[in-house]
Amino acid sequence: MKIVYGKNLDRSEIERVQEMASGCDILFDTARLLYYRDIDTVEKAKAFLSPGKSGFNDPYLLDGMKNAVERIQKAKENGESVLVFGDYDADGVCATSILYYCLKEYGITARYYVPERVDGYGLNVQTVDNLSKDGKIDLLITVDCGISDREKIKVLNDKGIDVIVTDHHEPPEDLPLCTAINPKLKNQNYPFDGLCGAGVAYKLGSALIGDKADAYLDLVALATVADSMDLIKENRDLVVEGLKIVNDKNTQRLAFKYLLGESGKQVTAQTLAYTVAPRINAGGRMGDAHTALKIFIENDENKVFDLAVKLNEYNIARQARCEEIYNEAKAKVTLLKSDDRSVIMVADEKWQAGFVGIVAAKLVEDYARPVLVFAGQEDYFKGSARSVDGVNIFDAIMNSKDLLIAYGGHSQAAGVAVSKDNFDKLYDAIDGYVKSLSQKPVLEKTVFAEWNLTKPLSLRFAREIDALEPFGVGNKRPVFTIEVDSVCSMPLKVGSPHYSYRTSIIEILDFNGEKNVFPLSLPIRKKVVFEVNLSSFKNRESLKGYSRAVVADYDDTSLLKTHVFRNEIIKLLKDGATDYRAITSDKVKEIPKAGTLYLL
Repeated sequence: MKIVYGKNLDRSEIERVQEMASGCDILFDTARLLYYRDIDTVEKAKAFLSPGKSGFNDPYLLDGMKNAVERIQKAKENGESVLVFGDYDADGVCATSILYYCLKEYGITARYYVPERVDGYGLNVQTVDNLSKDGKIDLLITVDCGISDREKIKVLNDKGIDVIVTDHHEPPEDLPLCTAINPKLKNQNYPFDGLCGAGVAYKLGSALIGDKADAYLDLVALATVADSMDLIKENRDLVVEGLKIVNDKNTQRLAFKYLLGESGKQVTAQTLAYTVAPRINAGGRMGDAHTALKIFIENDENKVFDLAVKLNEYNIARQARCEEIYNEAKAKVTLLKSDDRSVIMVADEKWQAGFVGIVAAKLVEDYARPVLVFAGQEDYFKGSARSVDGVNIFDAIMNSKDLLIAYGGHSQAAGVAVSKDNFDKLYDAIDGYVKSLSQKPVLEKTVFAEWNLTKPLSLRFAREIDALEPFGVGNKRPVFTIEVDSVCSMPLKVGSPHYSYRTSIIEILDFNGEKNVFPLSLPIRKKVVFEVNLSSFKNRESLKGYSRAVVADYDDTSLLKTHVFRNEIIKLLKDGATDYRAITSDKVKEIPKAGTLYLL
Protein backbone atom coordinates (compact mmCIF):
# COMPACT_ATOMS: atom_id res chain seq x y z
CA MET A 1 0.00 0.00 0.00
CA LYS A 2 1.25 3.44 -0.95
CA ILE A 3 0.65 6.70 0.93
CA VAL A 4 0.33 9.88 -1.15
CA TYR A 5 0.47 13.19 0.71
CA GLY A 6 -0.66 16.67 -0.20
CA LYS A 7 1.99 18.78 -1.89
CA ASN A 8 4.71 20.60 -0.03
CA LEU A 9 3.97 24.30 -0.12
CA ASP A 10 6.50 26.76 -1.47
CA ARG A 11 7.01 30.22 0.05
CA SER A 12 4.33 31.96 -2.07
CA GLU A 13 1.81 29.22 -1.32
CA ILE A 14 2.49 29.44 2.40
CA GLU A 15 1.83 33.17 2.25
CA ARG A 16 -1.44 32.56 0.41
CA VAL A 17 -2.56 29.98 2.98
CA GLN A 18 -1.64 32.39 5.81
CA GLU A 19 -3.74 35.07 4.11
CA MET A 20 -6.71 32.68 3.91
CA ALA A 21 -6.31 31.72 7.58
CA SER A 22 -6.22 35.35 8.66
CA GLY A 23 -9.07 36.43 6.40
CA CYS A 24 -11.37 33.61 7.56
CA ASP A 25 -10.21 33.49 11.22
CA ILE A 26 -9.22 29.84 10.95
CA LEU A 27 -6.07 27.91 11.77
CA PHE A 28 -3.26 27.74 9.24
CA ASP A 29 -3.71 23.96 9.02
CA THR A 30 -7.43 24.34 8.25
CA ALA A 31 -6.61 26.85 5.51
CA ARG A 32 -4.05 24.37 4.22
CA LEU A 33 -6.77 21.70 3.96
CA LEU A 34 -8.84 24.13 1.90
CA TYR A 35 -5.86 24.94 -0.32
CA TYR A 36 -5.41 21.24 -1.04
CA ARG A 37 -9.03 21.28 -2.26
CA ASP A 38 -8.30 24.04 -4.81
CA ILE A 39 -9.83 26.71 -2.59
CA ASP A 40 -7.05 29.24 -2.88
CA THR A 41 -8.51 32.67 -2.06
CA VAL A 42 -10.18 34.26 0.96
CA GLU A 43 -13.37 34.72 -1.07
CA LYS A 44 -13.51 31.05 -2.10
CA ALA A 45 -12.75 29.95 1.45
CA LYS A 46 -15.52 32.11 2.93
CA ALA A 47 -18.01 30.70 0.41
CA PHE A 48 -16.91 27.14 1.18
CA LEU A 49 -17.19 27.68 4.94
CA SER A 50 -20.64 29.27 4.65
CA PRO A 51 -22.57 27.03 2.23
CA GLY A 52 -26.24 27.68 1.58
CA LYS A 53 -28.84 29.06 -0.78
CA SER A 54 -26.74 32.08 -1.60
CA GLY A 55 -24.58 29.72 -3.64
CA PHE A 56 -27.47 28.52 -5.82
CA ASN A 57 -27.22 29.40 -9.50
CA ASP A 58 -30.04 30.92 -11.56
CA PRO A 59 -31.87 28.02 -13.28
CA TYR A 60 -32.44 30.17 -16.37
CA LEU A 61 -28.70 30.10 -17.04
CA LEU A 62 -29.20 26.52 -18.22
CA ASP A 63 -29.70 26.19 -21.95
CA GLY A 64 -33.21 25.08 -22.80
CA MET A 65 -34.77 26.23 -19.52
CA LYS A 66 -36.75 29.12 -21.02
CA ASN A 67 -38.16 26.90 -23.80
CA ALA A 68 -39.00 24.13 -21.31
CA VAL A 69 -40.91 26.48 -19.02
CA GLU A 70 -42.84 27.96 -21.97
CA ARG A 71 -43.79 24.48 -23.21
CA ILE A 72 -44.92 23.36 -19.75
CA GLN A 73 -46.92 26.58 -19.37
CA LYS A 74 -48.64 25.78 -22.67
CA ALA A 75 -49.43 22.28 -21.38
CA LYS A 76 -51.00 23.78 -18.28
CA GLU A 77 -53.07 26.31 -20.21
CA ASN A 78 -54.36 23.67 -22.66
CA GLY A 79 -54.96 20.96 -20.09
CA GLU A 80 -52.52 18.60 -21.77
CA SER A 81 -51.45 15.23 -20.39
CA VAL A 82 -47.86 15.17 -19.06
CA LEU A 83 -45.70 12.13 -18.30
CA VAL A 84 -42.51 12.26 -16.21
CA PHE A 85 -40.20 9.44 -17.36
CA GLY A 86 -37.40 8.60 -14.92
CA ASP A 87 -34.79 5.99 -14.08
CA TYR A 88 -34.60 3.08 -11.66
CA ASP A 89 -31.71 4.22 -9.45
CA ALA A 90 -31.82 6.58 -6.46
CA ASP A 91 -31.04 9.63 -8.59
CA GLY A 92 -33.75 8.79 -11.12
CA VAL A 93 -36.31 7.98 -8.43
CA CYS A 94 -35.62 11.23 -6.54
CA ALA A 95 -35.66 13.25 -9.77
CA THR A 96 -39.02 11.76 -10.76
CA SER A 97 -40.48 12.57 -7.32
CA ILE A 98 -39.17 16.15 -7.37
CA LEU A 99 -40.56 17.00 -10.80
CA TYR A 100 -43.89 15.29 -10.03
CA TYR A 101 -44.32 17.45 -6.90
CA CYS A 102 -43.16 20.66 -8.59
CA LEU A 103 -45.52 20.16 -11.53
CA LYS A 104 -48.36 19.49 -9.09
CA GLU A 105 -47.57 22.73 -7.27
CA TYR A 106 -47.49 24.46 -10.66
CA GLY A 107 -50.94 23.15 -11.51
CA ILE A 108 -50.26 19.99 -13.51
CA THR A 109 -51.00 16.56 -12.07
CA ALA A 110 -48.55 14.57 -14.15
CA ARG A 111 -48.31 10.84 -14.56
CA TYR A 112 -44.97 9.30 -13.71
CA TYR A 113 -43.04 6.19 -14.63
CA VAL A 114 -39.71 4.61 -13.72
CA PRO A 115 -38.58 1.51 -15.64
CA GLU A 116 -37.16 -1.64 -14.10
CA ARG A 117 -33.58 -2.70 -14.84
CA VAL A 118 -34.78 -5.52 -17.10
CA ASP A 119 -36.37 -2.84 -19.32
CA GLY A 120 -32.99 -1.19 -19.80
CA TYR A 121 -31.81 2.35 -19.18
CA GLY A 122 -33.39 5.34 -20.90
CA LEU A 123 -36.51 5.87 -22.96
CA ASN A 124 -38.42 2.85 -24.23
CA VAL A 125 -40.86 3.52 -27.08
CA GLN A 126 -42.86 0.35 -26.43
CA THR A 127 -43.30 1.33 -22.78
CA VAL A 128 -44.56 4.78 -23.79
CA ASP A 129 -46.96 3.16 -26.26
CA ASN A 130 -48.31 0.95 -23.48
CA LEU A 131 -48.73 3.93 -21.17
CA SER A 132 -50.54 5.79 -23.94
CA LYS A 133 -53.26 3.13 -23.87
CA ASP A 134 -54.28 4.48 -20.45
CA GLY A 135 -54.61 7.97 -21.85
CA LYS A 136 -53.00 10.15 -24.47
CA ILE A 137 -49.57 11.62 -23.67
CA ASP A 138 -49.05 15.13 -25.05
CA LEU A 139 -45.77 16.03 -23.33
CA LEU A 140 -43.10 13.68 -22.01
CA ILE A 141 -40.37 15.04 -19.70
CA THR A 142 -37.39 12.84 -18.98
CA VAL A 143 -35.39 13.05 -15.76
CA ASP A 144 -31.91 11.52 -15.34
CA CYS A 145 -32.06 10.10 -18.87
CA GLY A 146 -32.81 10.94 -22.49
CA ILE A 147 -29.76 12.84 -23.68
CA SER A 148 -28.59 9.79 -25.71
CA ASP A 149 -32.04 8.84 -27.03
CA ARG A 150 -32.12 10.89 -30.24
CA GLU A 151 -33.71 8.17 -32.42
CA LYS A 152 -36.29 7.16 -29.80
CA ILE A 153 -37.32 10.77 -29.31
CA LYS A 154 -37.77 11.18 -33.06
CA VAL A 155 -40.13 8.16 -33.04
CA LEU A 156 -42.12 9.70 -30.17
CA ASN A 157 -42.28 13.04 -31.98
CA ASP A 158 -43.67 11.25 -35.04
CA LYS A 159 -46.37 9.82 -32.78
CA GLY A 160 -47.37 13.36 -31.76
CA ILE A 161 -45.60 13.42 -28.37
CA ASP A 162 -43.46 16.44 -27.51
CA VAL A 163 -40.36 15.68 -25.42
CA ILE A 164 -38.30 17.73 -22.97
CA VAL A 165 -35.06 16.11 -21.84
CA THR A 166 -33.58 16.86 -18.42
CA ASP A 167 -30.40 14.90 -17.86
CA HIS A 168 -26.86 15.17 -16.50
CA HIS A 169 -25.04 12.36 -18.29
CA GLU A 170 -22.30 12.97 -20.83
CA PRO A 171 -23.92 14.24 -24.06
CA PRO A 172 -23.25 12.34 -27.29
CA GLU A 173 -22.16 14.04 -30.49
CA ASP A 174 -25.69 13.78 -31.96
CA LEU A 175 -28.06 15.47 -29.53
CA PRO A 176 -31.80 14.82 -29.54
CA LEU A 177 -33.84 17.23 -31.67
CA CYS A 178 -35.89 18.62 -28.78
CA THR A 179 -35.55 20.96 -25.81
CA ALA A 180 -32.75 19.58 -23.66
CA ILE A 181 -31.54 20.76 -20.24
CA ASN A 182 -28.18 19.35 -19.23
CA PRO A 183 -25.40 21.21 -17.36
CA LYS A 184 -22.82 19.28 -19.40
CA LEU A 185 -23.96 20.72 -22.73
CA LYS A 186 -21.20 22.85 -24.22
CA ASN A 187 -21.16 26.60 -24.72
CA GLN A 188 -23.76 27.55 -22.14
CA ASN A 189 -23.63 30.10 -19.33
CA TYR A 190 -24.39 27.80 -16.41
CA PRO A 191 -21.29 27.90 -14.17
CA PHE A 192 -21.41 24.35 -12.75
CA ASP A 193 -21.65 21.08 -14.68
CA GLY A 194 -21.68 18.65 -11.73
CA LEU A 195 -25.41 18.47 -10.91
CA CYS A 196 -27.05 15.06 -10.62
CA GLY A 197 -30.30 14.21 -12.40
CA ALA A 198 -32.37 15.24 -9.38
CA GLY A 199 -30.43 18.51 -9.24
CA VAL A 200 -31.43 19.27 -12.83
CA ALA A 201 -35.06 18.34 -12.08
CA TYR A 202 -34.96 20.68 -9.07
CA LYS A 203 -33.66 23.49 -11.31
CA LEU A 204 -36.61 23.02 -13.65
CA GLY A 205 -38.91 22.99 -10.62
CA SER A 206 -37.33 26.21 -9.35
CA ALA A 207 -37.92 27.87 -12.70
CA LEU A 208 -41.58 26.81 -12.50
CA ILE A 209 -42.48 27.51 -8.85
CA GLY A 210 -39.57 29.48 -7.41
CA ASP A 211 -38.60 28.97 -3.76
CA LYS A 212 -41.42 26.46 -3.22
CA ALA A 213 -39.19 23.90 -4.95
CA ASP A 214 -36.80 24.15 -1.98
CA ALA A 215 -39.10 21.81 -0.07
CA TYR A 216 -37.58 18.97 -2.11
CA LEU A 217 -33.92 19.74 -1.45
CA ASP A 218 -33.77 16.70 0.85
CA LEU A 219 -34.33 14.53 -2.22
CA VAL A 220 -31.70 16.50 -4.14
CA ALA A 221 -29.23 15.90 -1.30
CA LEU A 222 -29.94 12.16 -1.26
CA ALA A 223 -29.60 11.84 -5.04
CA THR A 224 -26.40 13.92 -5.15
CA VAL A 225 -24.73 11.66 -2.60
CA ALA A 226 -26.20 8.43 -3.99
CA ASP A 227 -24.97 9.22 -7.51
CA SER A 228 -21.45 9.98 -6.21
CA MET A 229 -21.43 13.58 -7.41
CA ASP A 230 -18.58 15.79 -6.23
CA LEU A 231 -19.58 17.67 -3.07
CA ILE A 232 -18.13 20.95 -4.25
CA LYS A 233 -19.50 24.30 -5.45
CA GLU A 234 -23.29 24.24 -5.94
CA ASN A 235 -23.61 20.57 -4.95
CA ARG A 236 -22.19 21.45 -1.53
CA ASP A 237 -24.82 24.17 -1.12
CA LEU A 238 -27.63 21.87 -2.25
CA VAL A 239 -26.63 19.05 0.11
CA VAL A 240 -26.21 21.37 3.09
CA GLU A 241 -29.72 22.80 2.58
CA GLY A 242 -31.16 19.34 1.99
CA LEU A 243 -29.64 17.99 5.21
CA LYS A 244 -31.30 20.81 7.13
CA ILE A 245 -34.69 19.46 6.01
CA VAL A 246 -33.74 15.86 6.86
CA ASN A 247 -32.50 16.79 10.35
CA ASP A 248 -35.50 18.96 11.26
CA LYS A 249 -38.21 16.77 12.79
CA ASN A 250 -40.80 19.31 11.62
CA THR A 251 -39.80 18.95 7.98
CA GLN A 252 -38.37 15.41 7.83
CA ARG A 253 -40.08 13.35 5.15
CA LEU A 254 -41.80 10.14 6.28
CA ALA A 255 -39.54 8.12 4.00
CA PHE A 256 -36.45 9.38 5.81
CA LYS A 257 -38.07 8.84 9.20
CA TYR A 258 -38.53 5.13 8.58
CA LEU A 259 -35.46 4.50 6.46
CA LEU A 260 -33.20 6.14 9.05
CA GLY A 261 -34.87 4.81 12.20
CA GLU A 262 -34.88 6.58 15.53
CA SER A 263 -31.14 6.82 16.20
CA GLY A 264 -31.33 10.46 17.25
CA LYS A 265 -27.93 11.14 15.66
CA GLN A 266 -27.27 14.00 13.27
CA VAL A 267 -27.78 12.87 9.67
CA THR A 268 -24.75 13.58 7.51
CA ALA A 269 -23.93 13.06 3.85
CA GLN A 270 -22.30 9.78 4.88
CA THR A 271 -25.53 8.70 6.57
CA LEU A 272 -27.39 9.24 3.32
CA ALA A 273 -24.68 7.41 1.36
CA TYR A 274 -24.47 4.34 3.58
CA THR A 275 -27.95 4.06 5.11
CA VAL A 276 -30.64 5.57 2.88
CA ALA A 277 -29.19 5.38 -0.65
CA PRO A 278 -28.51 1.60 -0.59
CA ARG A 279 -32.12 0.93 0.42
CA ILE A 280 -33.54 3.11 -2.34
CA ASN A 281 -31.18 1.55 -4.89
CA ALA A 282 -32.07 -1.93 -3.62
CA GLY A 283 -35.56 -1.51 -5.05
CA GLY A 284 -34.25 -1.11 -8.58
CA ARG A 285 -31.60 -3.80 -8.14
CA MET A 286 -34.21 -6.31 -6.97
CA GLY A 287 -36.60 -5.47 -9.84
CA ASP A 288 -38.99 -3.23 -7.91
CA ALA A 289 -38.01 0.39 -8.57
CA HIS A 290 -41.68 1.36 -8.20
CA THR A 291 -41.52 0.70 -4.45
CA ALA A 292 -38.50 3.00 -4.18
CA LEU A 293 -40.43 5.73 -6.00
CA LYS A 294 -43.64 5.13 -4.09
CA ILE A 295 -41.99 5.72 -0.69
CA PHE A 296 -41.44 9.36 -1.68
CA ILE A 297 -44.85 9.84 -3.33
CA GLU A 298 -47.00 8.10 -0.69
CA ASN A 299 -48.39 10.22 2.17
CA ASP A 300 -50.08 7.52 4.29
CA GLU A 301 -47.73 6.87 7.22
CA ASN A 302 -48.64 3.19 7.59
CA LYS A 303 -48.01 2.59 3.90
CA VAL A 304 -44.68 4.44 4.03
CA PHE A 305 -43.64 2.25 6.97
CA ASP A 306 -44.54 -0.90 5.01
CA LEU A 307 -42.60 0.36 1.98
CA ALA A 308 -39.55 1.05 4.18
CA VAL A 309 -39.72 -2.48 5.57
CA LYS A 310 -39.87 -3.91 2.05
CA LEU A 311 -36.89 -1.81 0.89
CA ASN A 312 -34.91 -2.92 3.93
CA GLU A 313 -35.64 -6.56 3.09
CA TYR A 314 -34.57 -5.93 -0.49
CA ASN A 315 -31.33 -4.42 0.78
CA ILE A 316 -30.53 -7.47 2.92
CA ALA A 317 -31.15 -9.77 -0.05
CA ARG A 318 -29.09 -7.48 -2.27
CA GLN A 319 -26.14 -7.61 0.13
CA ALA A 320 -26.18 -11.42 0.16
CA ARG A 321 -26.32 -11.72 -3.63
CA CYS A 322 -23.61 -9.07 -4.11
CA GLU A 323 -21.32 -10.99 -1.77
CA GLU A 324 -21.85 -14.17 -3.80
CA ILE A 325 -21.06 -12.43 -7.11
CA TYR A 326 -18.10 -10.61 -5.55
CA ASN A 327 -16.51 -13.87 -4.39
CA GLU A 328 -17.12 -15.49 -7.78
CA ALA A 329 -15.66 -12.45 -9.56
CA LYS A 330 -12.53 -12.49 -7.38
CA ALA A 331 -12.03 -16.15 -8.24
CA LYS A 332 -12.25 -15.29 -11.95
CA VAL A 333 -9.72 -12.48 -11.55
CA THR A 334 -7.32 -14.93 -9.90
CA LEU A 335 -7.72 -17.41 -12.76
CA LEU A 336 -7.23 -14.70 -15.38
CA LYS A 337 -3.85 -13.73 -13.91
CA SER A 338 -4.46 -10.06 -14.77
CA ASP A 339 -1.21 -8.68 -13.31
CA ASP A 340 -0.09 -7.30 -16.66
CA ARG A 341 -3.44 -5.62 -17.29
CA SER A 342 -4.21 -2.00 -16.43
CA VAL A 343 -7.92 -2.85 -16.41
CA ILE A 344 -9.90 -5.79 -15.02
CA MET A 345 -12.88 -7.20 -16.95
CA VAL A 346 -14.90 -10.22 -15.87
CA ALA A 347 -18.27 -11.60 -16.98
CA ASP A 348 -20.64 -14.43 -16.15
CA GLU A 349 -23.89 -15.62 -17.72
CA LYS A 350 -25.61 -16.14 -14.37
CA TRP A 351 -24.81 -12.77 -12.79
CA GLN A 352 -27.57 -10.15 -12.66
CA ALA A 353 -27.06 -6.65 -14.06
CA GLY A 354 -28.48 -5.01 -10.93
CA PHE A 355 -25.53 -6.10 -8.80
CA VAL A 356 -22.46 -5.76 -11.00
CA GLY A 357 -21.90 -2.05 -10.31
CA ILE A 358 -21.46 -2.65 -6.58
CA VAL A 359 -19.18 -5.61 -7.27
CA ALA A 360 -17.08 -3.51 -9.66
CA ALA A 361 -16.67 -0.82 -6.98
CA LYS A 362 -15.46 -3.42 -4.46
CA LEU A 363 -12.99 -4.87 -6.95
CA VAL A 364 -11.59 -1.39 -7.61
CA GLU A 365 -10.78 -1.18 -3.89
CA ASP A 366 -9.12 -4.60 -4.00
CA TYR A 367 -7.05 -4.18 -7.16
CA ALA A 368 -6.62 -0.39 -7.46
CA ARG A 369 -7.41 -0.30 -11.17
CA PRO A 370 -10.49 0.31 -13.36
CA VAL A 371 -12.92 -2.60 -13.29
CA LEU A 372 -15.76 -3.66 -15.61
CA VAL A 373 -18.11 -6.42 -14.45
CA PHE A 374 -20.62 -7.88 -16.91
CA ALA A 375 -23.82 -9.85 -16.48
CA GLY A 376 -25.11 -12.24 -19.14
CA GLN A 377 -28.00 -11.37 -21.43
CA GLU A 378 -29.41 -13.34 -24.38
CA ASP A 379 -26.65 -12.67 -26.89
CA TYR A 380 -24.66 -9.89 -25.23
CA PHE A 381 -23.13 -8.79 -21.94
CA LYS A 382 -24.39 -5.82 -19.95
CA GLY A 383 -21.91 -4.34 -17.53
CA SER A 384 -20.96 -1.60 -15.11
CA ALA A 385 -17.60 0.12 -14.94
CA ARG A 386 -15.93 1.82 -11.98
CA SER A 387 -12.62 3.63 -12.09
CA VAL A 388 -9.71 5.04 -10.13
CA ASP A 389 -8.39 8.59 -9.87
CA GLY A 390 -6.63 9.53 -13.09
CA VAL A 391 -8.65 7.30 -15.43
CA ASN A 392 -11.81 8.65 -17.10
CA ILE A 393 -13.55 5.34 -17.72
CA PHE A 394 -16.25 6.99 -19.85
CA ASP A 395 -13.57 8.28 -22.23
CA ALA A 396 -11.97 4.83 -22.31
CA ILE A 397 -15.30 3.25 -23.23
CA MET A 398 -16.09 5.98 -25.76
CA ASN A 399 -12.77 5.25 -27.43
CA SER A 400 -14.14 1.75 -28.23
CA LYS A 401 -17.69 2.75 -29.11
CA ASP A 402 -17.55 0.96 -32.47
CA LEU A 403 -17.44 -2.32 -30.55
CA LEU A 404 -20.42 -1.50 -28.36
CA ILE A 405 -24.18 -1.91 -28.41
CA ALA A 406 -24.79 0.89 -25.91
CA TYR A 407 -22.91 2.97 -23.35
CA GLY A 408 -23.28 5.96 -21.03
CA GLY A 409 -22.13 7.41 -17.75
CA HIS A 410 -19.50 9.59 -16.08
CA SER A 411 -15.74 9.75 -15.64
CA GLN A 412 -15.72 7.37 -12.66
CA ALA A 413 -18.76 5.19 -13.37
CA ALA A 414 -20.35 4.00 -16.59
CA GLY A 415 -22.65 1.42 -18.09
CA VAL A 416 -21.90 -0.55 -21.23
CA ALA A 417 -23.37 -3.32 -23.38
CA VAL A 418 -21.25 -5.42 -25.73
CA SER A 419 -21.86 -8.48 -27.88
CA LYS A 420 -20.24 -11.64 -26.62
CA ASP A 421 -18.19 -11.82 -29.82
CA ASN A 422 -16.65 -8.42 -29.10
CA PHE A 423 -16.00 -8.94 -25.38
CA ASP A 424 -12.31 -9.86 -25.68
CA LYS A 425 -11.73 -7.12 -28.26
CA LEU A 426 -13.25 -4.59 -25.87
CA TYR A 427 -11.02 -5.79 -23.04
CA ASP A 428 -7.91 -5.34 -25.18
CA ALA A 429 -9.07 -1.94 -26.43
CA ILE A 430 -9.85 -0.46 -22.99
CA ASP A 431 -6.69 -1.94 -21.49
CA GLY A 432 -4.64 -0.48 -24.34
CA TYR A 433 -6.29 2.93 -23.91
CA VAL A 434 -5.43 3.09 -20.21
CA LYS A 435 -1.86 1.96 -20.87
CA SER A 436 -1.50 4.67 -23.51
CA LEU A 437 -2.42 7.55 -21.18
CA SER A 438 0.35 10.15 -21.07
CA GLN A 439 -0.11 10.62 -17.33
CA LYS A 440 0.07 7.11 -15.96
CA PRO A 441 -2.46 6.36 -13.19
CA VAL A 442 -1.21 4.85 -9.94
CA LEU A 443 -2.44 1.26 -10.28
CA GLU A 444 -1.73 0.11 -6.76
CA LYS A 445 -3.54 0.42 -3.46
CA THR A 446 -3.13 4.02 -2.44
CA VAL A 447 -4.10 6.01 0.63
CA PHE A 448 -4.32 9.77 0.18
CA ALA A 449 -3.38 11.64 3.36
CA GLU A 450 -3.01 15.35 4.07
CA TRP A 451 0.33 15.22 5.92
CA ASN A 452 2.24 13.32 8.59
CA LEU A 453 1.68 14.62 12.13
CA THR A 454 4.54 15.14 14.55
CA LYS A 455 2.75 17.05 17.33
CA PRO A 456 -0.60 16.73 19.15
CA LEU A 457 -3.75 18.15 17.59
CA SER A 458 -6.00 20.79 19.13
CA LEU A 459 -9.72 20.59 19.77
CA ARG A 460 -10.12 23.75 17.70
CA PHE A 461 -8.58 22.05 14.66
CA ALA A 462 -10.98 19.11 15.06
CA ARG A 463 -13.95 21.49 15.23
CA GLU A 464 -12.75 23.33 12.14
CA ILE A 465 -12.42 20.01 10.30
CA ASP A 466 -16.08 19.36 11.09
CA ALA A 467 -16.88 22.74 9.52
CA LEU A 468 -15.70 21.30 6.19
CA GLU A 469 -18.72 18.95 6.11
CA PRO A 470 -20.48 17.57 4.13
CA PHE A 471 -17.81 15.02 3.27
CA GLY A 472 -17.98 12.67 0.34
CA VAL A 473 -16.77 12.39 -3.25
CA GLY A 474 -14.71 15.45 -4.15
CA ASN A 475 -14.45 16.54 -0.52
CA LYS A 476 -13.28 13.55 1.46
CA ARG A 477 -12.85 13.72 5.21
CA PRO A 478 -9.22 14.63 5.89
CA VAL A 479 -6.94 11.79 6.95
CA PHE A 480 -3.47 12.06 8.46
CA THR A 481 -0.63 9.75 9.37
CA ILE A 482 1.59 9.28 12.40
CA GLU A 483 4.74 7.21 12.69
CA VAL A 484 4.83 4.51 15.37
CA ASP A 485 7.10 1.65 16.30
CA SER A 486 5.84 -1.15 18.57
CA VAL A 487 2.28 -0.51 19.80
CA CYS A 488 0.08 -2.58 22.11
CA SER A 489 -3.48 -2.65 20.77
CA MET A 490 -6.15 -3.87 23.20
CA PRO A 491 -9.87 -4.68 22.73
CA LEU A 492 -12.26 -2.00 23.97
CA LYS A 493 -13.81 -4.67 26.21
CA VAL A 494 -13.66 -8.43 26.55
CA GLY A 495 -14.88 -10.08 23.37
CA SER A 496 -15.07 -6.83 21.40
CA PRO A 497 -13.87 -6.85 17.76
CA HIS A 498 -12.87 -3.21 18.19
CA TYR A 499 -9.47 -2.18 19.52
CA SER A 500 -7.71 0.94 20.74
CA TYR A 501 -4.17 2.06 21.43
CA ARG A 502 -2.35 5.19 22.49
CA THR A 503 0.29 7.07 20.58
CA SER A 504 2.23 10.19 21.45
CA ILE A 505 -0.10 12.18 19.19
CA ILE A 506 -3.62 10.81 19.73
CA GLU A 507 -5.59 7.81 20.97
CA ILE A 508 -6.58 5.59 18.05
CA LEU A 509 -9.77 3.54 17.77
CA ASP A 510 -9.38 0.60 15.39
CA PHE A 511 -12.77 -0.83 14.43
CA ASN A 512 -12.61 -4.56 13.62
CA GLY A 513 -8.92 -4.13 14.33
CA GLU A 514 -7.82 -7.65 15.26
CA LYS A 515 -5.97 -7.96 11.96
CA ASN A 516 -3.72 -5.06 12.97
CA VAL A 517 -2.76 -6.28 16.45
CA PHE A 518 0.28 -8.27 15.31
CA PRO A 519 1.71 -5.80 12.76
CA LEU A 520 1.31 -2.99 15.32
CA SER A 521 3.28 -5.01 17.87
CA LEU A 522 6.25 -5.54 15.55
CA PRO A 523 9.30 -3.37 16.36
CA ILE A 524 9.46 -1.93 12.86
CA ARG A 525 8.62 1.56 11.70
CA LYS A 526 5.11 1.94 10.40
CA LYS A 527 2.53 4.63 9.73
CA VAL A 528 -1.02 4.67 11.01
CA VAL A 529 -3.49 6.37 8.67
CA PHE A 530 -6.43 7.86 10.56
CA GLU A 531 -9.13 10.49 10.55
CA VAL A 532 -9.71 12.94 13.38
CA ASN A 533 -13.02 12.92 15.24
CA LEU A 534 -14.46 14.77 18.21
CA SER A 535 -15.76 12.54 20.98
CA SER A 536 -18.16 13.86 23.63
CA PHE A 537 -18.82 12.19 26.99
CA LYS A 538 -20.69 13.90 29.83
CA ASN A 539 -20.36 17.22 28.00
CA ARG A 540 -16.60 16.84 27.79
CA GLU A 541 -14.97 16.85 24.37
CA SER A 542 -11.90 14.84 23.50
CA LEU A 543 -10.03 13.86 20.35
CA LYS A 544 -10.08 10.36 18.91
CA GLY A 545 -8.39 9.02 15.81
CA TYR A 546 -10.29 6.47 13.72
CA SER A 547 -7.85 4.07 12.08
CA ARG A 548 -8.05 3.67 8.31
CA ALA A 549 -4.90 1.63 7.63
CA VAL A 550 -1.57 0.48 9.04
CA VAL A 551 1.26 0.78 6.51
CA ALA A 552 4.69 -0.72 7.13
CA ASP A 553 7.82 1.23 6.34
CA TYR A 554 9.17 -0.86 3.49
CA ASP A 555 12.69 0.47 4.05
CA ASP A 556 12.72 -1.27 7.43
CA THR A 557 12.89 -4.95 6.44
CA SER A 558 14.16 -6.39 9.70
CA LEU A 559 10.90 -8.02 10.67
CA LEU A 560 8.68 -7.11 7.76
CA LYS A 561 9.36 -10.33 5.90
CA THR A 562 8.45 -12.29 9.03
CA HIS A 563 5.10 -10.49 9.16
CA VAL A 564 4.37 -11.10 5.46
CA PHE A 565 5.36 -14.78 5.78
CA ARG A 566 3.11 -15.18 8.83
CA ASN A 567 0.13 -13.68 7.01
CA GLU A 568 0.62 -16.02 4.04
CA ILE A 569 0.69 -19.04 6.37
CA ILE A 570 -2.57 -17.83 7.98
CA LYS A 571 -4.19 -17.61 4.53
CA LEU A 572 -3.13 -21.20 3.81
CA LEU A 573 -4.51 -22.43 7.12
CA LYS A 574 -7.87 -20.82 6.32
CA ASP A 575 -8.01 -22.47 2.90
CA GLY A 576 -10.07 -25.59 3.51
CA ALA A 577 -9.21 -27.01 0.08
CA THR A 578 -5.50 -27.23 0.87
CA ASP A 579 -4.00 -30.56 1.98
CA TYR A 580 -1.36 -30.38 4.71
CA ARG A 581 1.14 -33.14 5.52
CA ALA A 582 4.03 -33.22 7.95
CA ILE A 583 7.22 -34.55 6.37
CA THR A 584 10.84 -34.81 7.34
CA SER A 585 13.63 -33.11 5.42
CA ASP A 586 14.91 -36.38 3.98
CA LYS A 587 11.54 -36.96 2.28
CA VAL A 588 11.37 -33.63 0.41
CA LYS A 589 13.07 -34.93 -2.73
CA GLU A 590 10.49 -37.72 -2.97
CA ILE A 591 7.64 -35.23 -3.40
CA PRO A 592 8.57 -33.04 -6.40
CA LYS A 593 5.12 -31.42 -6.66
CA ALA A 594 4.79 -27.87 -7.97
CA GLY A 595 2.86 -25.44 -5.82
CA THR A 596 3.78 -27.17 -2.55
CA LEU A 597 4.98 -25.23 0.46
CA TYR A 598 7.53 -27.09 2.60
CA LEU A 599 8.02 -26.05 6.24
CA LEU A 600 11.14 -27.64 7.68
